[in-house]
Amino acid sequence: MLVSVAVAALLAVTSCTAPAPQTDAEAKAAVQSLIERAIDRRNHQVVTGFSSTKEEISMDFVPAAVEGVELEYRKLHQRRDAFAPYGVLLTDTGSEITIKKFTITKTGAKVEISEQTQLEHGPVNGVQGPGEGYVYDQTVELERTGDAWKISSIAPENPGKPYPTTVVDPDTL
Repeated sequence: MLVSVAVAALLAVTSCTAPAPQTDAEAKAAVQSLIERAIDRRNHQVVTGFSSTKEEISMDFVPAAVEGVELEYRKLHQRRDAFAPYGVLLTDTGSEITIKKFTITKTGAKVEISEQTQLEHGPVNGVQGPGEGYVYDQTVELERTGDAWKISSIAPENPGKPYPTTVVDPDTL
């Protein structure tokens, strides 16, 4: 009899426990797409002849972040232009992200990601060199505006130098 009461009590307690909240799959897919687009755009700033407009930046970032992103892009253009006289040209970039942790609320989200980027160099003195790649862990904060998501900040998980070729030291912004 005591065993039956204990089992019944245990079942009552476990059935009252709410299941863990499940991540909204559509929101996660939309956020991943947004972050990948923003990272691709940032990385392309070092590619010869590429630049982004304020309107393009505003598609992905909250208004308060746009000015900082524009400054970051200008610094990446300066980096690209400083290497050009030496024949060092990046011709393409490609990035993928892996979401390591995704936390969503009614008004925002926090996403920990791992970015895997490959950079392609143009030939130097007629010789095609190897590409370069890096993995860069970051935390992305997002805000929900209506049905859309926008990035409010992107920061390295482990700040420290040297930063990847397509990333500006946040202390200089």
